[in-house]
Amino acid sequence: MSTVVDQDPANPLAEAPNESRRAHPARPTVTAFVDGVSGHNDRARRATIDLAKTLARRLEAKVGVIGEGTEHGQTLGWRAALHEAEAELDALAETTEHSLRSSSFSAFCLTRNAAALATLPAVARAHPDAAIVWMGAHPCLHTPATTRTGDLSGMALGGATGLWKSGHGGELALSNVVLLGARDLDQAERNVIANSPIRNIPTGPRMQEELAATIAGREVFVHFSADVLQPGIVLTDFQVANGLTIDAVVATARTLAGERVLGLQLSELEHDPADRFNTSAQLVLEMLAPLLPRG
Repeated sequence: MSTVVDQDPANPLAEAPNESRRAHPARPTVTAFVDGVSGHNDRARRATIDLAKTLARRLEAKVGVIGEGTEHGQTLGWRAALHEAEAELDALAETTEHSLRSSSFSAFCLTRNAAALATLPAVARAHPDAAIVWMGAHPCLHTPATTRTGDLSGMALGGATGLWKSGHGGELALSNVVLLGARDLDQAERNVIANSPIRNIPTGPRMQEELAATIAGREVFVHFSADVLQPGIVLTDFQVANGLTIDAVVATARTLAGERVLGLQLSELEHDPADRFNTSAQLVLEMLAPLLPRG
């Protein structure tokens, strides 16, 4: 199901007219994916809607919403999660490819990393040579044969790059993947990185220099998972020590903004009931503001 969040916060999933998808095709688009079959709590849905609405205000856009708007309270195994989300992931892939071909900037707010199974192959179909900069604590390069948890999110980039067949495409070339802030890696993921053309840029004083050299002259699509940050900055399901600081993210966004940024997707942010003014959503967007189109 696809809907649009208008200006009515009391009805954030109200049905939208079909014409809205065709209005202002050159303007930025914002899509929220609120299907929650790959999560084990319901905090990401609210955060995703808040993030999408905050981003839409900055871009002067409406928010297209894909998903049923509800989440399971427990983790489903990857096979069951993939089956339940099949229709929504198909819709997300179609929306992603259409947006990238017709809009000036494409933004996606995802509950969990699992949705990248649909978005990233679509990016590769629309822009085969674009660099995909994956900012996250986890590289999500597992396959059904290597996963220890059965979590679909942990297999997202693996599916998008064709390491396993998800049913939603695997067109993203490993040579176009750039990892930033990855620090919670299983041995199977280390093996993939060591034996493939994936670029894994370590944090440190030369991170921006290496990133700039890697993406120079290329189109860029950015994936930002909230767990890339140092724990405690925002609420996210998996807190991993030694994450990026706010200053490091701002510097990275400025480096990336030196190239043509096709779009941005944000995931794994969770709602904090004590955060009455959506400060986490605002903080994330302030950090990444250099990536957003101006004017």
